Amino acid sequence: MALCTTRLIEKACRLLYTSVVEILSAKELSRYLKINEKKIYQLVRSSTLPHTKIGGKIAFAKELIDAWIAENTEREKHLYIAGSDDPLIRRVIDTYNKEESSTIFYAPVGSMNGLKLLRSGAANLACVHILDVEKKEYNTGYMERYLSHQRYKVIHLYLREQGIYLAPDNPKKIRSLEDIASKRVRFINRNQGTGTRLLLDFLLHEKDIDPGHIKGYADEVESHLQAGLAVLRGEADAAFGIRYIAHMLNLHFVPLFRERFDLIVSEAYGQAAPVESFLERFDQGKMMRYAKNFVGYDFSKTGSTIHPHA
Repeated sequence: MALCTTRLIEKACRLLYTSVVEILSAKELSRYLKINEKKIYQLVRSSTLPHTKIGGKIAFAKELIDAWIAENTEREKHLYIAGSDDPLIRRVIDTYNKEESSTIFYAPVGSMNGLKLLRSGAANLACVHILDVEKKEYNTGYMERYLSHQRYKVIHLYLREQGIYLAPDNPKKIRSLEDIASKRVRFINRNQGTGTRLLLDFLLHEKDIDPGHIKGYADEVESHLQAGLAVLRGEADAAFGIRYIAHMLNLHFVPLFRERFDLIVSEAYGQAAPVESFLERFDQGKMMRYAKNFVGYDFSKTGSTIHPHA
C-alpha cells in the first residue's frame, strides 16, 4: 500500500507540469467508475481514493484515478496473508510462489493483528489460532468480535501440538508449567497478540499459576523458532511453542495442548483464482507433499470448512 501511495504522489507531481488536467466531480466520478456516489464519499473518508479540494468541494484528477485503478488491478493479482507464525504455511506459500504467476505476501504478525488487517482490508486472508477462554473454543469468538460486519469463510488447516521447549535431555527435570514457576527457571515468552501467548496465559490461569512467579515471563521473542533457539543457545531454560520446532532443533518437548489452526478468507476474495489455487493445496492428499517431517501436526480434517455460527 505504501508503494501505491508513493506512485500516486509521483504521478500528482508530474501532473503539476502538464498543461491539461481533467478534473471530475464526485457525481462525474461515480458515473466514470459506475458506482454509487455515496460509495465515492466513503472511499474519500477512508483515504482510499486520491482526491483534493477545490473551492471547498472534493475534486478528482482523472489521470490519478486511472493510475489508482491500474495499481489496484495489479494488487488484486496477488494475495496478502497476515496472522500467526507457522513454518508449514510458510512452506506452502513458498511453493506457491515458485509455481504460480501471482505472489503471496505473508506477514506473520500474530493472530490478533491478522484479524485486524483482514478487517481493514490490508490482508485478503488471515491464519489464526486464538483460544476463546470464555467459550473454550478456537477462533470463533474473536472472529465474531473483529469481523462482525464482514462476510468470510473459515478453512481448517490442521491441528498443532503446543508445549514446553527444554534443553536436550531436560537437565532441570521440568515436566510441567508448575515446575517452571516453582523452580524459577529462566523462561522466554512469545509476544503479546499471538495465539501462542494467549494459549499460555489460558493454561497458567487454568492451573492458578501467577505469571509473576515465572522468571522471564515479560521477556519476548517474535516466533516459535526464536523461542526454540533461545533455549538451544542457553539464553533461556524453557519456552513455549509448537512441537515441530523442538523436533527440528532436537530439544526436549513436554506436550500440553492441541490447538486448531485456521485460515479465514474474506468473502470478497473467496472466488478469486489465486485464492482458489492456494486453497487447493490444503487437500489431505496434497498436504503430504509439504508436510513430510513436520512433526506435531494433525491433518485428519485439513481442508474442511468450519461454520462459526452453526
